Amino acid sequence: MGDVEIRQVHYFVAVAEEGNFTRAAERLTMTQPALSRAILALEKTVGATLFLRTPKGVTLTAAGSAMLDEGRSLLAQAGNVTSRVRRAAEQRTSVTVSGPGCDAVLLDGMVRSYNEADPAHPARTAVGTIDDQLDRLRSGRADIALWRGPLGDQGLGGVVLRREGVCVLVGARHPLAGRDTLRIADLAGEPLIGWRGAGPQVGDPGLWPDGLPGTPGPQAGDGLQMLAIVRLGQAVALAAQPSEGTGAPEGTVSIRLEDGPAVPLRLVWPKERTTPDIRRFVRHAVRSFRTPLPRGTRPHGDRARPAASHS
Repeated sequence: MGDVEIRQVHYFVAVAEEGNFTRAAERLTMTQPALSRAILALEKTVGATLFLRTPKGVTLTAAGSAMLDEGRSLLAQAGNVTSRVRRAAEQRTSVTVSGPGCDAVLLDGMVRSYNEADPAHPARTAVGTIDDQLDRLRSGRADIALWRGPLGDQGLGGVVLRREGVCVLVGARHPLAGRDTLRIADLAGEPLIGWRGAGPQVGDPGLWPDGLPGTPGPQAGDGLQMLAIVRLGQAVALAAQPSEGTGAPEGTVSIRLEDGPAVPLRLVWPKERTTPDIRRFVRHAVRSFRTPLPRGTRPHGDRARPAASHS
């Protein structure tokens, strides 16, 4: 039995996800016969049948299911290696700062402020999702990330920029939508969306010593799913206090939770890859948050607290 090639794994995952050789071949921009030959060669290499072929398509065998899990992991690792090598080839000529789309205004302002100070190596922004920020750091796609979730023991350094209030996100036609503020008691009996993402964020149990408000509601694994549930009025969600210049997503209303906890907004980075440019950016960001901006432009929340935090 020979060695499996990354190319073969890529082909296999495409067929498994499409459930059909023709669609997979179109996705891979190759011919179906060539793809079929590649999969047969892979099956010969691993010594197992990976697909059950039927007139309607293909289904995974037990060996195929195992191969899919391992294959996806292998492709992710290969992508991480590529990103890190590319970053090394750039000789760290810039620092990439990542954040979720909901923090795009804050992220842009932070990086612009740093670059206006005319550093030798300007920073650049990268926008992702709430739950992929730590993956971006691990893979090398980002050097620094905005993060509201707990860090735990993840090999990350961090500094708290500010502490933010919590808001409740409700559908535009929800009975609570007309309220200016809410208290935890107002959420009694309200289904609360549970988060299945990489970090519980504002729903971190450590922030709620008396337990989360409301009652357990539907689970969401990404921001779009969460917003859909809220818009349909099926549940409410906890969210960080919006930054200046941003509002609640369309079809929803964001209401401040008066007696909610203070959520730390951090800049985090891999300790093993701390560079002088990362340290310079973090120092600048901390100073910016400690210095009041012109009226109407200062972000919501407490001023920065520069003490390092790893919890």
